[in-house]
Amino acid sequence: MNKYLLTLIVSLTLLNSVEAETLELELNQAIKLALDNNVNMQNAQEDLLKAKAQRKEAFSSALPVVSAFGQVSHSFAIGAQPLAFPVPFGVIDAAGNPVGLTDGAGDPVPFIGADGIPVPGQNLQMTGIQMIPLELAFGSDNTMVYGLSLTQPLFEGRVIAAIRGANVYGDLATSAADVTRLSVIENTKKAYYGVLLADKMVAVMQNSLEVMRQNLENVTALYAQGKTAEFDVIRADVQVANQTTMVSNARKMKELAYAGLKRSCGLQIDQDVVIHGELQTEIVNDLDLVDLERRMISNQPMLNQLEANVKLMKENILMVKAEFMPSIALTGSYQEMKSYSDDGFDDANFNESTSLAVGINMPIFNGFGSTARVQKAKADHRKSEYQQHDMKENLLLELKSIFLSIKESSRKIDAGLKGVEQAHKGVDMAQRLFQQGMASQLQVLDAQSASDQAELGLYQAYFEYNSARASLARALGEE
Repeated sequence: MNKYLLTLIVSLTLLNSVEAETLELELNQAIKLALDNNVNMQNAQEDLLKAKAQRKEAFSSALPVVSAFGQVSHSFAIGAQPLAFPVPFGVIDAAGNPVGLTDGAGDPVPFIGADGIPVPGQNLQMTGIQMIPLELAFGSDNTMVYGLSLTQPLFEGRVIAAIRGANVYGDLATSAADVTRLSVIENTKKAYYGVLLADKMVAVMQNSLEVMRQNLENVTALYAQGKTAEFDVIRADVQVANQTTMVSNARKMKELAYAGLKRSCGLQIDQDVVIHGELQTEIVNDLDLVDLERRMISNQPMLNQLEANVKLMKENILMVKAEFMPSIALTGSYQEMKSYSDDGFDDANFNESTSLAVGINMPIFNGFGSTARVQKAKADHRKSEYQQHDMKENLLLELKSIFLSIKESSRKIDAGLKGVEQAHKGVDMAQRLFQQGMASQLQVLDAQSASDQAELGLYQAYFEYNSARASLARALGEE
Protein backbone atom coordinates (compact mmCIF):
# COMPACT_ATOMS: atom_id res chain seq x y z
CA MET A 1 0.00 0.00 0.00
CA ASN A 2 2.85 2.39 0.88
CA LYS A 3 4.53 1.55 -2.40
CA TYR A 4 1.45 2.54 -4.42
CA LEU A 5 1.02 5.72 -2.37
CA LEU A 6 4.63 6.70 -2.99
CA THR A 7 4.22 6.09 -6.72
CA LEU A 8 1.09 8.29 -6.79
CA ILE A 9 2.86 11.12 -4.95
CA VAL A 10 5.84 11.00 -7.34
CA SER A 11 3.52 10.98 -10.35
CA LEU A 12 1.55 13.99 -9.10
CA THR A 13 4.79 15.82 -8.37
CA LEU A 14 6.09 15.21 -11.89
CA LEU A 15 2.74 16.23 -13.36
CA ASN A 16 2.74 19.49 -11.45
CA SER A 17 6.29 20.19 -12.49
CA VAL A 18 5.40 19.63 -16.13
CA GLU A 19 2.35 21.88 -15.86
CA ALA A 20 4.44 24.55 -14.14
CA GLU A 21 6.95 24.69 -17.00
CA THR A 22 6.89 27.85 -19.06
CA LEU A 23 5.65 27.28 -22.60
CA GLU A 24 7.46 29.23 -25.29
CA LEU A 25 5.22 30.00 -28.25
CA GLU A 26 5.76 31.21 -31.75
CA LEU A 27 2.83 31.98 -34.05
CA ASN A 28 2.92 28.67 -35.91
CA GLN A 29 3.07 26.75 -32.63
CA ALA A 30 0.10 28.68 -31.28
CA ILE A 31 -1.92 27.90 -34.42
CA LYS A 32 -1.05 24.20 -34.17
CA LEU A 33 -2.13 24.10 -30.53
CA ALA A 34 -5.38 25.85 -31.40
CA LEU A 35 -6.17 23.41 -34.22
CA ASP A 36 -5.50 20.47 -31.89
CA ASN A 37 -7.17 21.72 -28.71
CA ASN A 38 -9.65 24.48 -29.52
CA VAL A 39 -13.21 23.59 -28.52
CA ASN A 40 -14.66 24.82 -31.81
CA MET A 41 -12.30 22.55 -33.75
CA GLN A 42 -13.22 19.60 -31.54
CA ASN A 43 -16.90 20.27 -32.19
CA ALA A 44 -16.22 20.46 -35.92
CA GLN A 45 -14.46 17.09 -35.81
CA GLU A 46 -17.42 15.59 -33.99
CA ASP A 47 -19.73 16.97 -36.70
CA LEU A 48 -17.58 15.25 -39.32
CA LEU A 49 -17.87 11.95 -37.46
CA LYS A 50 -21.60 12.51 -37.16
CA ALA A 51 -21.89 13.11 -40.92
CA LYS A 52 -19.91 9.94 -41.60
CA ALA A 53 -22.18 7.94 -39.31
CA GLN A 54 -25.27 9.45 -40.93
CA ARG A 55 -23.99 8.38 -44.34
CA LYS A 56 -23.55 4.82 -43.07
CA GLU A 57 -27.02 4.91 -41.59
CA ALA A 58 -28.52 6.03 -44.90
CA PHE A 59 -26.72 3.27 -46.84
CA SER A 60 -27.87 0.70 -44.29
CA SER A 61 -31.49 1.38 -45.32
CA ALA A 62 -30.74 -0.16 -48.73
CA LEU A 63 -29.12 -3.31 -47.30
CA PRO A 64 -31.00 -6.48 -46.31
CA VAL A 65 -32.21 -6.92 -42.78
CA VAL A 66 -31.69 -10.44 -41.40
CA SER A 67 -32.99 -11.39 -37.98
CA ALA A 68 -33.33 -14.58 -36.00
CA PHE A 69 -36.34 -15.41 -33.89
CA GLY A 70 -37.39 -18.09 -31.47
CA GLN A 71 -40.35 -18.76 -29.21
CA VAL A 72 -41.58 -21.38 -26.78
CA SER A 73 -45.22 -21.25 -25.68
CA HIS A 74 -47.30 -23.32 -23.28
CA SER A 75 -51.12 -23.54 -23.36
CA PHE A 76 -52.74 -23.95 -19.96
CA ALA A 77 -56.13 -24.53 -21.60
CA ILE A 78 -56.91 -25.39 -25.22
CA GLY A 79 -60.15 -23.90 -26.48
CA ALA A 80 -62.73 -26.30 -28.07
CA GLN A 81 -64.09 -25.64 -31.53
CA PRO A 82 -67.85 -26.27 -32.01
CA LEU A 83 -68.57 -28.45 -35.09
CA ALA A 84 -71.60 -30.11 -36.74
CA PHE A 85 -70.49 -33.69 -37.54
CA PRO A 86 -72.44 -35.47 -40.35
CA VAL A 87 -73.70 -39.08 -40.08
CA PRO A 88 -73.87 -40.37 -43.68
CA PHE A 89 -74.94 -44.00 -42.93
CA GLY A 90 -78.60 -43.42 -42.26
CA VAL A 91 -81.04 -41.55 -40.14
CA ILE A 92 -81.01 -42.10 -36.42
CA ASP A 93 -84.24 -41.87 -34.49
CA ALA A 94 -84.69 -40.25 -31.11
CA ALA A 95 -83.49 -43.43 -29.37
CA GLY A 96 -80.34 -43.55 -31.47
CA ASN A 97 -81.52 -46.48 -33.62
CA PRO A 98 -81.32 -46.47 -37.42
CA VAL A 99 -84.50 -45.77 -39.35
CA GLY A 100 -85.26 -48.37 -41.99
CA LEU A 101 -86.26 -47.65 -45.57
CA THR A 102 -89.90 -48.54 -46.32
CA ASP A 103 -91.84 -48.89 -49.54
CA GLY A 104 -95.12 -47.25 -50.43
CA ALA A 105 -97.07 -49.79 -48.38
CA GLY A 106 -94.90 -49.14 -45.32
CA ASP A 107 -93.09 -52.48 -45.54
CA PRO A 108 -89.30 -52.63 -45.00
CA VAL A 109 -87.24 -52.79 -48.20
CA PRO A 110 -85.00 -55.87 -48.14
CA PHE A 111 -81.28 -55.72 -48.90
CA ILE A 112 -80.60 -57.40 -52.27
CA GLY A 113 -77.38 -59.40 -52.43
CA ALA A 114 -75.02 -59.81 -55.37
CA ASP A 115 -76.99 -62.77 -56.70
CA GLY A 116 -80.20 -60.77 -56.83
CA ILE A 117 -81.75 -62.64 -53.91
CA PRO A 118 -82.87 -60.68 -50.81
CA VAL A 119 -80.65 -61.33 -47.80
CA PRO A 120 -82.76 -62.61 -44.92
CA GLY A 121 -82.84 -60.26 -41.90
CA GLN A 122 -81.13 -57.31 -43.69
CA ASN A 123 -83.10 -54.29 -44.81
CA LEU A 124 -82.07 -51.00 -46.40
CA GLN A 125 -81.85 -47.86 -44.31
CA MET A 126 -82.86 -44.34 -45.26
CA THR A 127 -79.98 -42.41 -46.93
CA GLY A 128 -80.65 -38.97 -45.44
CA ILE A 129 -77.69 -37.22 -43.64
CA GLN A 130 -78.05 -35.71 -40.16
CA MET A 131 -75.56 -33.19 -38.64
CA ILE A 132 -74.56 -34.08 -35.09
CA PRO A 133 -73.21 -31.06 -33.00
CA LEU A 134 -69.83 -31.76 -31.37
CA GLU A 135 -67.00 -29.73 -29.63
CA LEU A 136 -63.44 -30.73 -30.50
CA ALA A 137 -60.17 -29.27 -29.09
CA PHE A 138 -57.30 -28.75 -31.62
CA GLY A 139 -53.69 -28.06 -30.64
CA SER A 140 -50.91 -29.20 -28.35
CA ASP A 141 -49.92 -28.21 -24.87
CA ASN A 142 -46.59 -26.73 -26.03
CA THR A 143 -45.19 -25.15 -29.18
CA MET A 144 -41.55 -24.41 -30.00
CA VAL A 145 -40.52 -22.41 -33.08
CA TYR A 146 -37.29 -20.82 -34.30
CA GLY A 147 -35.98 -19.50 -37.61
CA LEU A 148 -34.66 -16.64 -39.72
CA SER A 149 -36.37 -13.77 -41.50
CA LEU A 150 -35.10 -11.60 -44.36
CA THR A 151 -36.25 -8.23 -45.69
CA GLN A 152 -34.58 -6.69 -48.73
CA PRO A 153 -35.85 -3.38 -50.15
CA LEU A 154 -35.98 -3.56 -53.93
CA PHE A 155 -37.21 -0.04 -54.53
CA GLU A 156 -37.76 2.68 -51.94
CA GLY A 157 -37.75 6.31 -53.07
CA ARG A 158 -37.09 7.69 -49.60
CA VAL A 159 -34.06 5.41 -49.17
CA ILE A 160 -32.53 6.64 -52.43
CA ALA A 161 -33.18 10.26 -51.45
CA ALA A 162 -31.74 9.65 -47.97
CA ILE A 163 -28.51 8.25 -49.44
CA ARG A 164 -28.13 11.24 -51.75
CA GLY A 165 -28.93 13.61 -48.89
CA ALA A 166 -26.40 11.93 -46.61
CA ASN A 167 -23.66 12.43 -49.22
CA VAL A 168 -24.55 16.11 -49.51
CA TYR A 169 -24.64 16.40 -45.70
CA GLY A 170 -21.11 15.01 -45.63
CA ASP A 171 -19.96 17.76 -48.00
CA LEU A 172 -21.80 20.29 -45.84
CA ALA A 173 -20.05 19.10 -42.68
CA THR A 174 -16.66 19.14 -44.42
CA SER A 175 -17.15 22.72 -45.58
CA ALA A 176 -18.35 23.72 -42.10
CA ALA A 177 -15.20 22.19 -40.60
CA ASP A 178 -13.07 24.17 -43.06
CA VAL A 179 -14.91 27.36 -42.08
CA THR A 180 -14.28 26.62 -38.41
CA ARG A 181 -10.62 25.86 -39.07
CA LEU A 182 -10.08 29.18 -40.83
CA SER A 183 -11.94 31.04 -38.09
CA VAL A 184 -9.82 29.40 -35.38
CA ILE A 185 -6.62 30.30 -37.22
CA GLU A 186 -7.78 33.90 -37.66
CA ASN A 187 -8.77 34.30 -34.02
CA THR A 188 -5.51 32.72 -32.85
CA LYS A 189 -3.47 35.09 -35.02
CA LYS A 190 -5.37 38.10 -33.68
CA ALA A 191 -4.98 36.88 -30.10
CA TYR A 192 -1.25 36.36 -30.70
CA TYR A 193 -0.84 39.85 -32.17
CA GLY A 194 -2.93 41.21 -29.28
CA VAL A 195 -0.44 39.74 -26.83
CA LEU A 196 2.47 41.30 -28.73
CA LEU A 197 0.69 44.66 -28.70
CA ALA A 198 -0.04 44.37 -24.98
CA ASP A 199 3.63 43.62 -24.29
CA LYS A 200 4.68 46.68 -26.28
CA MET A 201 2.14 48.91 -24.55
CA VAL A 202 3.29 47.84 -21.09
CA ALA A 203 6.94 48.34 -22.03
CA VAL A 204 6.38 51.82 -23.50
CA MET A 205 4.18 52.98 -20.64
CA GLN A 206 6.56 51.57 -18.06
CA ASN A 207 9.42 53.41 -19.73
CA SER A 208 7.36 56.60 -19.73
CA LEU A 209 6.60 56.09 -16.03
CA GLU A 210 10.30 55.76 -15.24
CA VAL A 211 11.00 59.01 -17.10
CA MET A 212 8.24 60.76 -15.16
CA ARG A 213 9.54 59.47 -11.86
CA GLN A 214 13.01 60.70 -12.73
CA ASN A 215 11.50 64.04 -13.65
CA LEU A 216 9.69 64.16 -10.28
CA GLU A 217 12.97 63.54 -8.45
CA ASN A 218 14.71 66.28 -10.46
CA VAL A 219 11.92 68.78 -9.94
CA THR A 220 11.76 68.00 -6.23
CA ALA A 221 15.50 68.55 -5.91
CA LEU A 222 15.28 71.86 -7.79
CA TYR A 223 12.37 72.94 -5.60
CA ALA A 224 14.44 72.17 -2.50
CA GLN A 225 17.16 74.45 -3.91
CA GLY A 226 14.59 77.14 -4.61
CA LYS A 227 15.17 76.92 -8.37
CA THR A 228 11.61 76.00 -9.35
CA ALA A 229 8.06 76.61 -8.18
CA GLU A 230 5.98 74.23 -6.09
CA PHE A 231 3.50 74.09 -8.96
CA ASP A 232 6.08 72.20 -11.05
CA VAL A 233 6.43 69.63 -8.29
CA ILE A 234 2.66 69.15 -8.06
CA ARG A 235 2.38 68.80 -11.83
CA ALA A 236 5.17 66.21 -11.94
CA ASP A 237 3.57 64.29 -9.08
CA VAL A 238 0.18 64.24 -10.80
CA GLN A 239 1.78 63.01 -14.02
CA VAL A 240 3.44 60.15 -12.18
CA ALA A 241 0.14 59.18 -10.54
CA ASN A 242 -1.75 59.28 -13.84
CA GLN A 243 0.92 57.27 -15.63
CA THR A 244 0.97 54.70 -12.82
CA THR A 245 -2.76 54.16 -13.37
CA MET A 246 -2.23 53.78 -17.10
CA VAL A 247 0.52 51.23 -16.54
CA SER A 248 -1.76 49.29 -14.21
CA ASN A 249 -4.51 49.27 -16.84
CA ALA A 250 -2.04 48.19 -19.50
CA ARG A 251 -0.88 45.29 -17.35
CA LYS A 252 -4.48 44.23 -16.82
CA MET A 253 -5.10 44.33 -20.57
CA LYS A 254 -1.91 42.32 -21.06
CA GLU A 255 -3.09 39.65 -18.64
CA LEU A 256 -6.44 39.46 -20.42
CA ALA A 257 -4.68 39.24 -23.79
CA TYR A 258 -2.59 36.31 -22.59
CA ALA A 259 -5.71 34.63 -21.18
CA GLY A 260 -7.47 35.03 -24.52
CA LEU A 261 -4.54 33.47 -26.38
CA LYS A 262 -4.39 30.56 -23.93
CA ARG A 263 -8.10 29.94 -24.35
CA SER A 264 -7.79 30.04 -28.12
CA CYS A 265 -4.93 27.50 -27.95
CA GLY A 266 -6.81 25.27 -25.52
CA LEU A 267 -4.31 25.84 -22.71
CA GLN A 268 -4.98 26.19 -19.02
CA ILE A 269 -5.37 29.80 -17.87
CA ASP A 270 -2.63 29.36 -15.25
CA GLN A 271 -0.15 28.03 -17.82
CA ASP A 272 2.92 30.25 -18.02
CA VAL A 273 3.54 31.36 -21.60
CA VAL A 274 6.35 33.32 -23.23
CA ILE A 275 5.68 34.77 -26.68
CA HIS A 276 8.40 35.02 -29.32
CA GLY A 277 7.51 37.29 -32.20
CA GLU A 278 7.34 40.83 -33.50
CA LEU A 279 4.49 43.07 -34.54
CA GLN A 280 6.63 44.63 -37.24
CA THR A 281 6.13 42.92 -40.59
CA GLU A 282 6.73 43.53 -44.25
CA ILE A 283 3.99 45.63 -45.82
CA VAL A 284 2.41 44.34 -49.03
CA ASN A 285 1.07 47.12 -51.24
CA ASP A 286 0.30 45.26 -54.49
CA LEU A 287 -3.08 43.83 -53.49
CA ASP A 288 -5.78 43.99 -56.16
CA LEU A 289 -9.43 43.90 -55.07
CA VAL A 290 -10.71 42.22 -58.25
CA ASP A 291 -8.12 39.46 -57.93
CA LEU A 292 -8.99 39.04 -54.25
CA GLU A 293 -12.69 38.69 -55.09
CA ARG A 294 -11.92 36.01 -57.67
CA ARG A 295 -9.79 34.08 -55.17
CA MET A 296 -12.45 34.34 -52.49
CA ILE A 297 -15.22 33.03 -54.75
CA SER A 298 -13.01 30.11 -55.78
CA ASN A 299 -11.69 29.11 -52.35
CA GLN A 300 -14.00 30.38 -49.61
CA PRO A 301 -15.39 27.26 -47.83
CA MET A 302 -18.38 29.20 -46.53
CA LEU A 303 -19.61 29.55 -50.10
CA ASN A 304 -19.11 25.81 -50.55
CA GLN A 305 -21.04 25.27 -47.34
CA LEU A 306 -23.94 27.36 -48.60
CA GLU A 307 -23.86 25.58 -51.96
CA ALA A 308 -24.03 22.24 -50.15
CA ASN A 309 -26.92 23.54 -48.07
CA VAL A 310 -28.82 24.45 -51.25
CA LYS A 311 -28.22 20.94 -52.60
CA LEU A 312 -29.35 19.44 -49.31
CA MET A 313 -32.61 21.40 -49.44
CA LYS A 314 -33.11 20.18 -53.01
CA GLU A 315 -32.56 16.59 -51.93
CA ASN A 316 -35.09 17.19 -49.17
CA ILE A 317 -37.67 18.00 -51.85
CA LEU A 318 -36.95 14.69 -53.58
CA MET A 319 -37.17 12.86 -50.26
CA VAL A 320 -40.64 14.26 -49.61
CA LYS A 321 -41.75 13.55 -53.19
CA ALA A 322 -40.71 9.95 -52.62
CA GLU A 323 -43.80 9.61 -50.41
CA PHE A 324 -45.82 9.47 -53.64
CA MET A 325 -43.75 6.56 -55.00
CA PRO A 326 -44.39 2.86 -54.40
CA SER A 327 -42.12 0.76 -52.25
CA ILE A 328 -41.17 -2.78 -53.22
CA ALA A 329 -39.55 -5.24 -50.86
CA LEU A 330 -38.53 -8.89 -50.90
CA THR A 331 -39.30 -10.85 -47.73
CA GLY A 332 -38.42 -14.40 -46.84
CA SER A 333 -38.47 -16.65 -43.82
CA TYR A 334 -37.28 -20.06 -42.69
CA GLN A 335 -38.58 -21.70 -39.54
CA GLU A 336 -38.69 -24.97 -37.64
CA MET A 337 -41.72 -25.68 -35.43
CA LYS A 338 -42.53 -28.48 -32.99
CA SER A 339 -45.87 -29.04 -31.21
CA TYR A 340 -45.92 -31.50 -28.32
CA SER A 341 -47.78 -32.45 -25.18
CA ASP A 342 -46.30 -31.99 -21.75
CA ASP A 343 -44.92 -35.52 -21.72
CA GLY A 344 -44.33 -35.96 -25.44
CA PHE A 345 -41.33 -33.77 -26.33
CA ASP A 346 -39.17 -36.65 -27.52
CA ASP A 347 -41.97 -38.18 -29.59
CA ALA A 348 -42.65 -34.99 -31.60
CA ASN A 349 -40.55 -33.79 -34.55
CA PHE A 350 -39.67 -30.33 -35.87
CA ASN A 351 -41.50 -29.38 -39.05
CA GLU A 352 -39.70 -27.13 -41.53
CA SER A 353 -41.37 -24.29 -43.42
CA THR A 354 -39.92 -21.67 -45.80
CA SER A 355 -41.46 -18.76 -47.67
CA LEU A 356 -40.43 -16.05 -50.11
CA ALA A 357 -42.58 -13.10 -51.16
CA VAL A 358 -42.41 -9.81 -53.01
CA GLY A 359 -44.63 -7.05 -51.70
CA ILE A 360 -45.55 -3.67 -53.11
CA ASN A 361 -47.01 -0.72 -51.22
CA MET A 362 -48.62 2.00 -53.32
CA PRO A 363 -49.67 5.20 -51.50
CA ILE A 364 -53.00 6.50 -52.74
CA PHE A 365 -54.23 9.19 -50.35
CA ASN A 366 -52.90 10.52 -47.04
CA GLY A 367 -54.97 13.63 -46.51
CA PHE A 368 -52.75 15.96 -48.64
CA GLY A 369 -50.00 15.71 -46.02
CA SER A 370 -47.31 14.84 -48.57
CA THR A 371 -48.38 17.72 -50.80
CA ALA A 372 -48.01 20.16 -47.92
CA ARG A 373 -44.59 18.77 -47.02
CA VAL A 374 -43.43 19.20 -50.63
CA GLN A 375 -44.51 22.84 -50.53
CA LYS A 376 -42.59 23.36 -47.28
CA ALA A 377 -39.48 21.68 -48.72
CA LYS A 378 -39.63 23.92 -51.81
CA ALA A 379 -39.93 27.00 -49.60
CA ASP A 380 -36.87 25.90 -47.60
CA HIS A 381 -34.98 25.39 -50.86
CA ARG A 382 -35.80 28.90 -52.05
CA LYS A 383 -34.77 30.32 -48.66
CA SER A 384 -31.41 28.55 -48.92
CA GLU A 385 -30.85 30.14 -52.33
CA TYR A 386 -31.67 33.58 -50.93
CA GLN A 387 -29.27 32.97 -48.04
CA GLN A 388 -26.56 31.85 -50.43
CA HIS A 389 -26.89 35.01 -52.51
CA ASP A 390 -27.05 37.26 -49.44
CA MET A 391 -24.00 35.64 -47.83
CA LYS A 392 -22.01 35.97 -51.04
CA GLU A 393 -22.77 39.69 -51.16
CA ASN A 394 -21.88 40.05 -47.47
CA LEU A 395 -18.58 38.24 -47.99
CA LEU A 396 -17.73 40.52 -50.92
CA LEU A 397 -18.58 43.54 -48.79
CA GLU A 398 -16.47 42.21 -45.92
CA LEU A 399 -13.59 41.58 -48.32
CA LYS A 400 -13.74 45.17 -49.51
CA SER A 401 -13.77 46.38 -45.90
CA ILE A 402 -10.71 44.23 -45.09
CA PHE A 403 -8.97 45.48 -48.23
CA LEU A 404 -9.58 49.09 -47.22
CA SER A 405 -8.44 48.35 -43.66
CA ILE A 406 -5.16 46.95 -44.98
CA LYS A 407 -4.64 50.04 -47.12
CA GLU A 408 -5.48 52.36 -44.21
CA SER A 409 -3.27 50.52 -41.72
CA SER A 410 -0.43 50.55 -44.27
CA ARG A 411 -0.72 54.34 -44.49
CA LYS A 412 -0.81 54.54 -40.69
CA ILE A 413 2.40 52.50 -40.51
CA ASP A 414 4.14 54.76 -43.02
CA ALA A 415 3.02 57.82 -41.09
CA GLY A 416 3.87 56.17 -37.77
CA LEU A 417 7.40 55.34 -38.84
CA LYS A 418 7.99 58.93 -39.79
CA GLY A 419 6.29 60.13 -36.60
CA VAL A 420 8.45 57.92 -34.39
CA GLU A 421 11.59 59.09 -36.18
CA GLN A 422 10.65 62.74 -35.68
CA ALA A 423 9.61 62.12 -32.06
CA HIS A 424 12.98 60.57 -31.28
CA LYS A 425 14.69 63.59 -32.81
CA GLY A 426 12.50 65.82 -30.68
CA VAL A 427 13.53 63.97 -27.51
CA ASP A 428 17.21 64.29 -28.40
CA MET A 429 16.80 67.97 -29.18
CA ALA A 430 14.89 68.68 -25.95
CA GLN A 431 17.54 66.89 -23.88
CA ARG A 432 20.36 68.87 -25.51
CA LEU A 433 18.52 72.14 -24.97
CA PHE A 434 17.84 71.20 -21.35
CA GLN A 435 21.52 70.48 -20.81
CA GLN A 436 22.31 73.88 -22.25
CA GLY A 437 19.73 75.52 -20.00
CA MET A 438 17.57 76.53 -22.94
CA ALA A 439 14.64 74.20 -22.15
CA SER A 440 12.79 73.18 -19.06
CA GLN A 441 12.41 69.71 -17.60
CA LEU A 442 8.73 69.87 -18.50
CA GLN A 443 9.58 70.37 -22.16
CA VAL A 444 11.82 67.33 -22.07
CA LEU A 445 9.01 65.36 -20.46
CA ASP A 446 6.54 66.50 -23.08
CA ALA A 447 8.91 65.43 -25.83
CA GLN A 448 9.33 62.02 -24.24
CA SER A 449 5.57 61.62 -23.86
CA ALA A 450 5.08 62.53 -27.52
CA SER A 451 7.67 59.92 -28.47
CA ASP A 452 5.91 57.27 -26.38
CA GLN A 453 2.57 58.10 -27.95
CA ALA A 454 4.11 57.89 -31.42
CA GLU A 455 5.50 54.43 -30.64
CA LEU A 456 2.15 53.26 -29.27
CA GLY A 457 0.42 54.56 -32.40
CA LEU A 458 2.89 52.70 -34.61
CA TYR A 459 2.43 49.46 -32.68
CA GLN A 460 -1.34 49.87 -32.90
CA ALA A 461 -1.06 50.37 -36.66
CA TYR A 462 1.03 47.20 -36.98
CA PHE A 463 -1.56 45.32 -34.92
CA GLU A 464 -4.37 46.56 -37.16
CA TYR A 465 -2.42 45.59 -40.27
CA ASN A 466 -1.60 42.09 -39.02
CA SER A 467 -5.19 41.56 -37.85
CA ALA A 468 -6.51 42.70 -41.22
CA ARG A 469 -4.13 40.31 -43.01
CA ALA A 470 -5.38 37.48 -40.77
CA SER A 471 -8.96 38.36 -41.68
CA LEU A 472 -7.98 38.52 -45.36
CA ALA A 473 -6.52 35.01 -45.25
CA ARG A 474 -9.74 33.70 -43.68
CA ALA A 475 -11.89 35.56 -46.24
CA LEU A 476 -9.84 34.08 -49.11
CA GLY A 477 -10.10 30.58 -47.67
CA GLU A 478 -6.37 30.47 -47.03
CA GLU A 479 -4.42 29.68 -43.88
